[in-house]
Amino acid sequence: MRWQIKGFEFNEQQQTLITEHNKVRLEPKMCELLAYFCQNQNQVISKEQLLDDVWHGRYVSDNTVSKLITKLRKALQDDARNPEYITTVPKRGYRFVATATPVFEKEDQCVKANTAPAKRLSLKYILLLLLFFILFVSLWLFNHRTAPNSIVSAKAVTSDKGSEYFPSFAPDGIRLAYMNHAGERFKLYVKNIYSGEQVEINHGEQSGVGPGVWNNAGTKLVYLVATQESCQYFMREFNGLTMSAPKLIYTCKAGSFGQIKFTHDDNVLIFSESPGMGKPYSLYSLHLDAGKTQWLPQPDLHLGGNSQFDLHPTDNKILISSPNEQQWEGFYQLDLDTQQLTLLFELNAYICCGIWSHDGEHVVMMGEHPAREIVQFELDGSNKTVLFTGPQQLSRPERHSNGVDYAFTAFKYDLNVDEYNIADNKALSILNDTFDERLAVLSPNNQQIAYISLTSGNEELWLYNRETRKKKKITQYGDGRHYVDLTWSPDANKVAGLTLNAIHIIDIPTGVTQILPLPEKEFRGVSFRSANKVAFSMKIGANWQVVEFNLTDNSMERLEPKWQSVQYDKFEHNWLWVDQAGNWYVGQNKTPLTLPNLPQSAFYGRQFAVKKSGKRVALFDWHQSSLNIYNIDTLKRVFQLNSQLGHFSLRGDLLLINKPSSESNDSDIYQTFSVSTE
Repeated sequence: MRWQIKGFEFNEQQQTLITEHNKVRLEPKMCELLAYFCQNQNQVISKEQLLDDVWHGRYVSDNTVSKLITKLRKALQDDARNPEYITTVPKRGYRFVATATPVFEKEDQCVKANTAPAKRLSLKYILLLLLFFILFVSLWLFNHRTAPNSIVSAKAVTSDKGSEYFPSFAPDGIRLAYMNHAGERFKLYVKNIYSGEQVEINHGEQSGVGPGVWNNAGTKLVYLVATQESCQYFMREFNGLTMSAPKLIYTCKAGSFGQIKFTHDDNVLIFSESPGMGKPYSLYSLHLDAGKTQWLPQPDLHLGGNSQFDLHPTDNKILISSPNEQQWEGFYQLDLDTQQLTLLFELNAYICCGIWSHDGEHVVMMGEHPAREIVQFELDGSNKTVLFTGPQQLSRPERHSNGVDYAFTAFKYDLNVDEYNIADNKALSILNDTFDERLAVLSPNNQQIAYISLTSGNEELWLYNRETRKKKKITQYGDGRHYVDLTWSPDANKVAGLTLNAIHIIDIPTGVTQILPLPEKEFRGVSFRSANKVAFSMKIGANWQVVEFNLTDNSMERLEPKWQSVQYDKFEHNWLWVDQAGNWYVGQNKTPLTLPNLPQSAFYGRQFAVKKSGKRVALFDWHQSSLNIYNIDTLKRVFQLNSQLGHFSLRGDLLLINKPSSESNDSDIYQTFSVSTE
C-alpha cells in the first residue's frame, strides 16, 4: 500500500518516505508503526494498543515505544511541540492528525480519465468493445481458475524468547509444532495457538530437538533428535497435547541434521541424511513395517545437497529444491510411485526452498534476497506472482492446514560490527545502524573498513573511515545480489566480492563493478596476490585447487595441484597455504606451520577459517561458536570471543567481527490471513 501524507509519499512495501527531493528508508518496525497510524487516523491510540497491534503482544518497555515515536517524528520532520503529524494525548496515548490518503497506480487513474470520451462512441462500437471485454474476462478467469485467494495480512502465532523456526500446523489448525532457540539448545514445542498452552518434546539437556512434522491425521509427529555425536529420528502419537512415549524409528549418521516427513501413507516416510558434518545431504525413503531405507532418485549433489523437500498436498510425489553446479536453484519433481525425477525449472537467484502450493499446481517460496516476499511460480517457472509482502526478512513458507494460508518465520535480525583492540583488550561498536552491516574487512593500512549494508534495501558496498568515523556508499546496485565474502587489494583501490557463483571486482574510486569472466560455479577463499591478480579456489575434478586470475589480460593460471588453498596478503609473511593433505604452510617460502587445533579446515563455508597477522593467528571454531587468537610462536591462546558467525578480519592489533544486535535479534512464526476473491 502507498499513502500520500502531506508532502510525503509512504510506500509500505519498499519501506520508504519520499519527498520531491529526498528518499528516506524506514526501519521495519517504524514502517509498521506508520502504516498502523495511516489506517487509524485521528484516533487516540494507547501504548497498550500499539503493543498489541504493532509489537504483537511481545514485551517491550514504554521507553521502546516512545523512542520509536521520536524516530518516526524525526523522519516526518515533525516538531513534538507543534505537531503536524503525531500528537501526544496526555495519559491516553497518541493521535495521528495528518491526513493519509491511499495512492492508486497511475494505470488505474488513466482508465478513469478515459471513461468520459467513451460515452460519445457509437452504440455499435460500444457493443463490440463489450463483447471483446467479456471474451477477455472469460479467458482470464479460465486461465486463472486455480489462482490463490488474495493474502492481505499476517499475525504472529508465536512470541517466545529467542527465535522460532519450522512451523507445522496439525490438520485441526489449532496445534502448531515449531522449533525454538534462545541461546542454548534447540527445542521442539507443540502449542495450542488459541489457548496458548504448550508442551515441550524433550530428550535431555544435551540434545537438540526438531524440526517436527505431523501426519495427515494429526495423530503422529516425527522429528529429529541430535547432538554433535548422534542423530536419531523419533515418532510420538498425540491426542490433543497429550503425547505418547517416543519411539525410535531410525538412527542417522552423526553430524547429520536433516528433516523427516510422512508421506500420505503413515508407513512410508521421506528423510534427508548427510554422511557427516558439513557434507551434502541425500534423500531416502523409510518403510516402517519392513524397517528398510531406500535411496531415492534425486539431483546431483552440490553445496548442501538435497536437504530441502516437500510432499505434494494430494499426490504421491515430492518437490526437491537443489542447487546445480552453476549455483542456480533447481526445482525438481520426484514421482514416488514411478521413481521418475523431472526438472521443473531453475532460477539464477539467491533463493531457496520451494514448496507446493495448496492446489499442488504451483511452486511457492520466499522471494529473492533480502526475502521480504512470498512468491509463487507456475510449474515451468513462469508467471511469478507475489502472494504476500512484509517489512521483515522471511524464511521458507509452509502450507497452513486450512488449505488457504501459509506460515513462515519472520526475522528481526540486525548484525552490527564491533572492533576489538587485542593489545589493550578494548572493544568498540563501530557499525550499529538498525540495518545489517556484514562482512567488514580492514584495508591494508587499517584506515578504512569495507562492508556490506542493507540500508538502501539491497546489498551495497560501503566504506567506513576509522579516523573521521564517516560512512560512504560506493555502489548503486539496487538488485538482489548477495555477497558471502569481501577482500581488499594491496593498493586499497579495489575490493573483491564473492557471490554465490561469481567474483566481482569493485573499483573503490568509481564504484564500477567488473564481473570476472568465469564459469558459474562455487568459488572459495578469494584474495589478491597483487593489485591486478586475484586468487581463489575452485573444484577441479575431486579436489579444490587454486587458480589465479590476471585482471590486466583476463588470463588464468592454475597453481600446482597439491594446493587446495592459498591466502595472500599485502605482507608476504602473512601468506597461508594448505595442501591437499591438510598441511599448513606460511610465507612466500611455504614454511611448515603448526596450528593449535588440528585438523583445521581451510574454509568455513566459502570464507577463510584461519587468518594470520604478524605473530598472531586467528581460528574460527564453529563447534564451540568461538573465535580464538593464538601466538604463533608459543601456540598459547591470547584472545577469545564468542561468535556464531564465521566471518572476521584481523590486521595488526585490530580485530573486526559481526555481532547480533541485542535489541532486535529475534524471530517469530507468522500466519497469513486471506480474503476470498470469489
